Amino acid sequence: MHRSPEAIRLALSAFDASLNSIISMTAIRSADGQVVDFLIETANPAVEQSLFLTPEQIIGTRLLKTFPGNIESGLFATYARVVDTGQPERTTQYYVDTNGLEAWFTVSAVRQGTDMVVLTFINVTDSKRAELEMKRQSDLFQTVLDHAQAAISLHVAIRDDTHRIVNFRTVMANRQARAMWGEFADTILTRTFLEVATPDQVASDFHKYVGVVETGEPNMTEFAIGDEWWLRITAKSGDGVVISNINITENKQYQQRLEATNAELKRSNENLQSFAYIASHDLQEPLRKIQAFGDILKDRYGPLLDAEGCKMIGRMQSAAERMSSLIRNLLDYSQISAQRDRFRPFSLAKLLDDVAEDLWHSIQLTNARLLFGDAHNQPLPDLVGDRVQLRHLFQNLLANAVKFCRTDTAGKPVPPVVRVSAYPVRGDDLPADLRQELQGNRSYWAVCIADNGIGFDQKHAELVFQVFQRLHNRQQFEGTGIGLAIVKKVVEQHDGAIRVSSEEGVGTTFTVYLPM
Repeated sequence: MHRSPEAIRLALSAFDASLNSIISMTAIRSADGQVVDFLIETANPAVEQSLFLTPEQIIGTRLLKTFPGNIESGLFATYARVVDTGQPERTTQYYVDTNGLEAWFTVSAVRQGTDMVVLTFINVTDSKRAELEMKRQSDLFQTVLDHAQAAISLHVAIRDDTHRIVNFRTVMANRQARAMWGEFADTILTRTFLEVATPDQVASDFHKYVGVVETGEPNMTEFAIGDEWWLRITAKSGDGVVISNINITENKQYQQRLEATNAELKRSNENLQSFAYIASHDLQEPLRKIQAFGDILKDRYGPLLDAEGCKMIGRMQSAAERMSSLIRNLLDYSQISAQRDRFRPFSLAKLLDDVAEDLWHSIQLTNARLLFGDAHNQPLPDLVGDRVQLRHLFQNLLANAVKFCRTDTAGKPVPPVVRVSAYPVRGDDLPADLRQELQGNRSYWAVCIADNGIGFDQKHAELVFQVFQRLHNRQQFEGTGIGLAIVKKVVEQHDGAIRVSSEEGVGTTFTVYLPM
């Protein structure tokens, strides 16, 4: 076909100005007609951007010598096929050779004449690497999703002409979601929500999904499938929702067991209340009769009894009084509870004054001195808690401090001196053995009750807080062995702790840690 000089000039201009790399090659055949190589005839300036060689460096060279990687990449077979068949082909291939060229190329090959092929190609290495990286990230993301414990799926909104959401389509689901859907997985993945959902599901879920998309506020719902319980979290993702279904069967079963345990505990507490009623009423009545009849025996028949008989009546009444005191103390111990609605701020100084008034008789008998505040006259703080319970606590501690007084070398009682002081303690300044027992991020009041009494061996420090444990016999000091058990229980109900340090013949210090 004859072309005018102007047409040829325009074609050459387009050839030179093209952003695509263009090469024309002539097939080199063997004696039997097989294509064994190509001779590069022309190349436009753009080849330098793709092949990093100028047109002058490649024109007149053989393809397989200049670019030996064409065999392994399969590109040479493509060019030979185009020359032989006349059918154009397009392909994207990875190329690497011994000359150091490594790249991805998108190539179009078209036959011209009998044995000439024209290649139009671009170096797509950057975009291909980005594509491969995106695929790698996608595969990694899918792997993470498939190994997640939650069943996760993504659903995009389908809108009508007025932009109103009318349906949802599933576009992604991880392995757990597909397992959760079971035999319906393929249907859910290929059809819309309204096509696969039951009327109940449409009524309960569709408006929730729409609300999440329109407001951006996530939704949480619990539901059951057979014996399994699931937590569904629906969150906005683009113009759709991502749904995470988490199997909470174990948590639900634990919750049910906990509720059953709480119900049993409630019944146990009710039984304990019944016991407390019996202890405070029914059991006390026979003891009062024993004491009353003992008084009658002593008054009416005391002169007729010998010393041994009077002694037996006295021991009977003493035993009845101890039993009555024991029941009262057990009742106090059983009624200690952590009712936070009864926690109020109150003055520790005022509370201690009230306790001292109750202990007036014991204080007079022993000539005891009670000192409230430290040696520098720092005032006592206000505390927060159940005032009734904490009054029990401090009354027990002060009563013990007054009761367990020692004697001097001559056997005379040494008047008790009891000091109550308090100082603040930060959580990280607590004694090492208390940091795990108490909350280290809180501050505490350390209230110290120190006396100059008989003291005890420090090895018994834990024993003194146990119910019915006594370090001294009843002939020396009266008591039921419950007072310090009540003290410890009250402290624990207030999220606090108690420690004691003592030395025989020197005195004892109880330190009560209560949250500020």
